Amino acid sequence: MLYYNFKDYAGFKERFGMVEHGNGEKSRKNKILLAYIKQPSLFKQAVETGDYSLINIASMSELKQTMLERIKQSGKSLRYEVKLINYTFKSSKFETDEFNGLCEDGDPKSCRYINHSNEGRIFKMKAGKFIRSLILETEFGQTLPEQVLNWLSEEFTQEWQTFTLSTFPENKLFVNDNFADIYSSDRCKGNFHSCMTNEEFYTYYQDSVKAKAAYLENEEGEIIARCIIFPEVYDENGKVWRLAERQYSTECDDVLKRALVDALIRGNHIDGYKKVGAGCSDTREFVDINGNSLADKKFYINCRLETYGTLSYQDSFRYYNYSEEKAYNYSDCHYSYCLDTTDGSIDGDDDDEPQEYDSYHDADAYEVVTVYVHGERETCDIDRLDDFIEINGTYYHEDDVTICRNCGKSYLSEDGVYSEITDNYYCCEECRQKADETYKQQHWYYSDYDQSYFEDTKDLTTYLHWDWNVVNYEVKTISKHSLDKYSDQFHLYEGVYYDRLNPQTGMPYYAEENEILQSA
Repeated sequence: MLYYNFKDYAGFKERFGMVEHGNGEKSRKNKILLAYIKQPSLFKQAVETGDYSLINIASMSELKQTMLERIKQSGKSLRYEVKLINYTFKSSKFETDEFNGLCEDGDPKSCRYINHSNEGRIFKMKAGKFIRSLILETEFGQTLPEQVLNWLSEEFTQEWQTFTLSTFPENKLFVNDNFADIYSSDRCKGNFHSCMTNEEFYTYYQDSVKAKAAYLENEEGEIIARCIIFPEVYDENGKVWRLAERQYSTECDDVLKRALVDALIRGNHIDGYKKVGAGCSDTREFVDINGNSLADKKFYINCRLETYGTLSYQDSFRYYNYSEEKAYNYSDCHYSYCLDTTDGSIDGDDDDEPQEYDSYHDADAYEVVTVYVHGERETCDIDRLDDFIEINGTYYHEDDVTICRNCGKSYLSEDGVYSEITDNYYCCEECRQKADETYKQQHWYYSDYDQSYFEDTKDLTTYLHWDWNVVNYEVKTISKHSLDKYSDQFHLYEGVYYDRLNPQTGMPYYAEENEILQSA
């Protein structure tokens, strides 16, 4: 029986296969999705219930939509409503007021909420931490692996910042034929980390396909985010879509990318767009304007391109059928050429000694190495790696790397393991456990009887433990829960609990009795 909805190993590779990059380095597609669906407990549940929907999620967009819907469904019985953007969650202790999470001080990274477990007072919390708390209040949310929890928190954080910043008047949207400017470093603020910057290949969008340039300008007139809109994209049923291609922005800022998409949606310029963040390099990862996955759609555009014609690197519509003059976003079609080349044409560069290109610094180089910047693959001059940290032979941008607070080693931030006790991330589960134990020793309260720590001293009480070695009682701590659970092991005498009484008197051993025992 086929439990998964990919037919064979070829289908698995299409969705989760390894992609080989420069210098032989490899990375796996949709690794967060794979981490989720390969959980043994999830597979067991699917077989037992006959519901295979969760293990057959096909894309990152579908994963996000499904997880959020399941979380909301799982929390329906909770008491209070939390309204954030277009989401409504339920919580046993948190609630939003008329501001729907927006902070009065304008903090775009935090959510305002009422805490009913603290006398209904109003607080604010970092958006990622807040959504994580809401997720973990639900039974379904508690089953999610750490990778998915981290990813959902990061996704919401970016959405929340986009939502709070999207109405800023200094950012202005343009949709026109100005392809030259969006690929010019003179017009774009900072580094967009695009291999097509200053390459003069933008005429492809003027000559070979029907397209529009879309971009945001700040109040200084600098371009801070851009993308290409294909206004005539056809699906397998002949329906026409207006789709925004992959977005680029100043220093790969995903918040700016989302702000561009949000402006295009509000201006009714698009019907869908290439997903922002994890999975954006997958040719099928389009979503509609409500965030629903379009990965099951097979799209194509009309494209008239000669082999010697100018070609700009294509992220999605890269499978070109020369005779049909169509470019597809899926590989299981009859195609003549792949358009994911930086050479400027299908024929490529005929230079006998081509120089390497450092896409990170937007400069030529004699030797480059593959690096990763905010999840995107780039090339970097091997002599200019100051912004990168090597982890297990792969170079990651320093902003994507965190130093483990426990062991001091560097790790990729998205792979961090979160501790609810210390409110920090660590490189692995072992380090998290060690950090939790250290924190408890320093800040929590130890129960001698339970041999464990408790966060609140109100959870503990004391009892007198009879020690035959010293022939006396010693004060020991015990959790109130254990004292109640094992009440038959303790004796209450004049308001004090003892674990042993004198069997002859039914009262505690006293000092004079101790002397008799010691002399016996």
